[in-house]
Order: sequence, then C-alpha cells, then structure tokens
Amino acid sequence: MDSISKATQILKSGGVVAYPTDTAYGLAVDATNLSAVKKLYALKGRDFKKPIHVIIPPDFTVPYYSNSIAEKLIKQFWPGPLTIVLPLKAKGPSWQKLSAGTKTIGIRLPNNIIALALVKKFGKPVTTTSANVSGQANTYSIAEIKKQFAKSAIKPDFYLDGGKLPKTLPSTVVLLANKHVKILRVGPISETHIKRVLRG
Repeated sequence: MDSISKATQILKSGGVVAYPTDTAYGLAVDATNLSAVKKLYALKGRDFKKPIHVIIPPDFTVPYYSNSIAEKLIKQFWPGPLTIVLPLKAKGPSWQKLSAGTKTIGIRLPNNIIALALVKKFGKPVTTTSANVSGQANTYSIAEIKKQFAKSAIKPDFYLDGGKLPKTLPSTVVLLANKHVKILRVGPISETHIKRVLRG
C-alpha cells in the first residue's frame, strides 16, 4: 500500500496525519469527525477558543464559498499559501469546534504535491493546523515533529514525509465578511498583491 492510501485509512479511522504543505508541516484529521478534531486539539495542547483552518479538495467547493471576491482570490492564488476566512456554512459539531465560536472557517489549498494528493484521495476536508505543540515553533521536517511530540502522551498516527521543507512564513490569511477584505496575517503573499488582484 502506498503512503497516501495508508494516510487516507488513518484519516478514515479518526487518526492524525502529519504532512508537508507549501509552508511548514501540518496536521490533518477528518474535519467532519468531531472525535478526531478533539484529538487534534488535545495533541497540540491547543485552546478550544482558537480556530483551526481546513484544506478542501479542489472539486469540493459547496458549501464553503459562494463569494465572488473569494473566487477571484482562489483563481489567482490557489493552490498556494493563501488562507481565506469565510462565514461558516458547513453544518455539524466538528465544524462548530473548528470555528471556535468565530462563526467563520479558514480554507486553503496548498501548493504541495503530497498535500494535494492526500486531500484528493480522502475526498473530504482535512485540517491544516501547523504540526507543532501549541506555542512552539513551526516544523519543517519529520524529525522536528517527532522531537516536539517526543514527550507527549498523544502523537501523530502517521507521517507523510516530504523531506526537509524550506523555512517559509505561514500562509497569508484574509478575512472576507460583508464584502469587506481584511488581512489577518501577512505571509508569502503580500497585502499589495492581494489588493492588486482585487482591483483587477
């Protein structure tokens, strides 16, 4: 069995998969599985008041966005290091947990062949929080992930090794609400570039 198929089985069983993105390594669980989402928060030691973003399969768009501004950004920047935060439309307790009371959800599609293969094979949204203990540094290799979680009671269930990644800023995060655009975090894609695309 190839590694993507194995990782997909782990996700289906409610497990946690560490995988490379176009920025740092991330942690994937099935975004529709509440127990898996809770396990992810416990693994990271992350406060439930902090939301977690997701990757959606390329053809899995509804009900995640129907926003002309989002579509313009997606056409220009996806796959790539841009997270778009939109009003939460997906139903279910796992989505409420990931949204952390914000009533929004961040979605992205990283430009990494392994991440894209994983989400395509799985066929459902997966989480894309950084593969680190909450408050610790981002990780750019499997060795760094294993070192951070060495003393943790819970560890990732499977590792998709994409080699050592170049140290890159986390994705740029853009909030789209009521036709307003707000940059929440500047990353590899600049605010100037985003505004230029939206004016075009």
